Amino acid sequence: MRATTTSRFGRWRWLLAALATVGVAAPASAGAAEFGFLPGSTAVELLDGDGDPQSQAGSHPDLRVAFQVAPSDPDVNGNFVPSESLKDVEVKIPPGIIGNLNATPICHGTARDTTTCPLDTAVGEANLLLAQTPMPSPGGLPLPPMLVHRLPAPKGVAARLGFWIINISVVIDVRVTPDGGYRLVSNVDGVSTASMIWGQSMTLWGVPADHNGPATAGAPGARFTAMGRWYNGPVVGPRLPFMWAPTRCGVPLDASIAISSWQQPERTVTESTRVSDGLTGCEQLPFAPKLSVKPDSSVAGQPSGYAIDLELPQQEGPDDLATSQLQDATVALPEGVAISPGRARGLDVCTDEQLGEGQAGAESCPSASRIGELRIDSPLLPDPLTGTVYMGQQRSQDPASGEMYRMFMVAHDPESGVRIKLRGQVKADPRTGQLTTTFADNPELPFSKLSLRLDGGERAALVNPTTCGEQTASLAANAWAGASTTDTSTFVIDQGCGVGVGFSPRLSAGTLNPLARQFSPFAMTVERGDRDQDLSRIGLELPSGLLGALGSVPLCGDAQAAAGACHASTRVGSVTVTAGTGAAPYALDGQVFVGGPYRGAPFSLAFVVPAKAGPFDLGTVVVRAPLRVDANAGRAAVMSDPLPTIVGGVPLHLQRVQVALDRPRFMFNATSCQPMRVTGALISNVGAAAHPSVHYQAQGCDRVPLRPKLKMEITGGSKELGKKGAPGIEAELTQEFGESGLRQVKVTLPPSLALNTNNSNEEGALCEPAQAAARACPESSRIGWAEAETPALHEPLKGPVYFVRGERTVNGRTVATLPGLYVKLDGQGVPLDLRATSSVTSKSPQLLEATFSDIPDAPIKRFRLSLKSGKGSVLQTANGVCPQRKTTRVSYEGHTGGEHVAQFKATAPGCDFGIDSVTDTRGRVSVRVTGIGAGEVRLSGRRLVNAKRTIRASDTARITARLTRSSIRSLDRGSSVKLKLRVQYDPKDSDGKTERVTKTVTLEGTR
Repeated sequence: MRATTTSRFGRWRWLLAALATVGVAAPASAGAAEFGFLPGSTAVELLDGDGDPQSQAGSHPDLRVAFQVAPSDPDVNGNFVPSESLKDVEVKIPPGIIGNLNATPICHGTARDTTTCPLDTAVGEANLLLAQTPMPSPGGLPLPPMLVHRLPAPKGVAARLGFWIINISVVIDVRVTPDGGYRLVSNVDGVSTASMIWGQSMTLWGVPADHNGPATAGAPGARFTAMGRWYNGPVVGPRLPFMWAPTRCGVPLDASIAISSWQQPERTVTESTRVSDGLTGCEQLPFAPKLSVKPDSSVAGQPSGYAIDLELPQQEGPDDLATSQLQDATVALPEGVAISPGRARGLDVCTDEQLGEGQAGAESCPSASRIGELRIDSPLLPDPLTGTVYMGQQRSQDPASGEMYRMFMVAHDPESGVRIKLRGQVKADPRTGQLTTTFADNPELPFSKLSLRLDGGERAALVNPTTCGEQTASLAANAWAGASTTDTSTFVIDQGCGVGVGFSPRLSAGTLNPLARQFSPFAMTVERGDRDQDLSRIGLELPSGLLGALGSVPLCGDAQAAAGACHASTRVGSVTVTAGTGAAPYALDGQVFVGGPYRGAPFSLAFVVPAKAGPFDLGTVVVRAPLRVDANAGRAAVMSDPLPTIVGGVPLHLQRVQVALDRPRFMFNATSCQPMRVTGALISNVGAAAHPSVHYQAQGCDRVPLRPKLKMEITGGSKELGKKGAPGIEAELTQEFGESGLRQVKVTLPPSLALNTNNSNEEGALCEPAQAAARACPESSRIGWAEAETPALHEPLKGPVYFVRGERTVNGRTVATLPGLYVKLDGQGVPLDLRATSSVTSKSPQLLEATFSDIPDAPIKRFRLSLKSGKGSVLQTANGVCPQRKTTRVSYEGHTGGEHVAQFKATAPGCDFGIDSVTDTRGRVSVRVTGIGAGEVRLSGRRLVNAKRTIRASDTARITARLTRSSIRSLDRGSSVKLKLRVQYDPKDSDGKTERVTKTVTLEGTR
């Protein structure tokens, strides 16, 4: 036996020496066959210990890779050689076939040093086929096996294998690439041309310790290397698996081998080869992942970091089947653990292009897209993979799709160059905000623990549940082997309990400039604490007189308001909502628009907030609010529809709502400087109510003018204006904006007018007070109409005027009084009721008075009142209107507390100031003047001697002036005299206005 061994070694030594001295065949020249593989020579196989195909999933088989180069046509001497010299070889292994870098130690040297490397660093053996001449047939010269050893790998290479024979140094670099599903790719670059390689067969052992033990010549199973070493002896050192078979079954496994030549290095020849039609036995593989979810903080309702660990115990024994690799994992966090709005501040996202999934290079995600860190421990690598968790770019506006929120995980081991890039879908329940994250089709790479740490602090990505107690997260996992399993993890929230028990929101509100009846932006802020119940609805009632100039703003249509698409011309302000809990919530800005009728109210507000939180577009949030106007009290009130509590699957937990009605010349202050209140009506998400109020008081009322103007005409025909007539009235009151609101107006009518008591006694002529209170006066009591214009509305308020029975309560008894007026106005759905009482003055002559009281503090541009004449008139005259058409007195009281009294003369048809007739007798001219009252009348003119007359009380007067002597002489000679008469009337009342009239007459002379 010894002689045989020596003889074998001698033959190999002779052959190696011959190869080193004789040389190799040169590649064929012109006419050579195309460079490529010898048909049927490529093979990538999984083999069991007997060399038969291994079909058991999760086993630890040997991996054999073999190929031969196609020969050239025979040369003139009949020799066969490869057509071109082999340069590079690349082998791509199917996903799931992996190697364990912890299975064997490393030989610290180069490929040339492998002849002396410790045997326990050997992971397989290689056989080369070399070409030599003469070569009468293709196939090459087989060499004895060479041990393949693990060598130190450069940074970024998972493993380096190598061997050396003759002058041929072979270095094989193995990388894990994402191409094709995180597969192993081996490369041999720059194959030595010291000898022409015809082909090779390399086997990597499933369990190296079963083969690389030292042996002696003649020992059972002993093998001999080309470099004169014996191996395949007993196990030395740890017995660990090196090769791992895939853990999925029934799927064809294909590999590829690519080669290139020195002659044409740019051309690559690739051939695919079937490794297996599908492994079997997946049901035997264990699979029992465990989930652990723990928050950094156990404070209810507050932002918190989270530690999420997924452990998958691995069977690493050489005789054990491997644990199935994880295909899909879905983690559902407890309801209440949700996205924290505050994280959106400063957040960026990583795009798919920046992630570069399927590419070997590093990701280029922005640092601001980081939301956590990652660590992956694998039984195959000496060091863990570490990396970063990024927020992925939004690809949907449906939070339940998993494409609105995406999570990218990148882990990298710089030593081995293994880089894992994973994309996860985060589904947020649109109703509850519960988060479910799925990572599907994960790499077929074993890991023992995956540790995900989501950042904490004020800007944590997640927020804790608002309720205390045990919380349960769940895992649903699928194995590549086909098994499915679930697991749960619990944690406890036990600090800051009692969130959402109370409801004590705070309100601040007011105008920036409180000067009475001045325009000023109005601001309101509602705030709640983290322990308060969430806000659901916000209502506000403004004090009397604090209003908006709605009439100056176009109204947004109903459809546009509902869609949040109002035109900019309808904007009246801005809104800012601050969402989230903790010290760093997120603020969203929007606009406030004014619209038309909504939910029974004449106006509405539309709060439109684009929900763009950082890089996320959650759509547009529209909250509408009916705007009601109480014209009788001069107040406006608004109550919002329910506020959203969750948008895009993100619970808002609104901390603050700020509204600023800042449209120029829109909001204006009251003209009463009495203390008042702005009152809130705040409703929580569970129906609790709070009514906070804040002080409001206008300033500078003493500087607000009160200068209304009233003019009045007594109407009717000659019959109505004559003796015992029934005249009507047309009155118009005007004011400039900026004046005090009128609280009371009292009009004292001329003595020519009295109340028509006969009319009030007719059946149905009077509206009962209860009917007026119900706005249901009978038509038979209607005596006129009225109209009011205000900048607070687009359209005038219009409506009928009714004659109402007068009454008052004295010592608990109802006492009848003179009938009064009830003015029923409506405009744009806003009702306004005005009432006037009737009385007579106590001093003689007794004059009729009408007093409008309790007028709301609202700006009035114009108020018109018309009382009909003739039948149904509530007025009457004894001797006609003109004889006693004296000055009308009106007194005003403003909401500022100011007062103003004015007098004017009511006009009437045919009763205006003027010259009624002119007569001349005996050198005098007599002029009859109408439309006057108490005061002084002056008559003057060229060729007249000026005259004056004092009038005590009369609507007409005759004044006579003498002609000049020259005028009388002209008349006596028969000549005509032309006179230009000037009449001036100065009323007795100090504030009356002087009136003047002129008339030209011609006097004819006599002889």
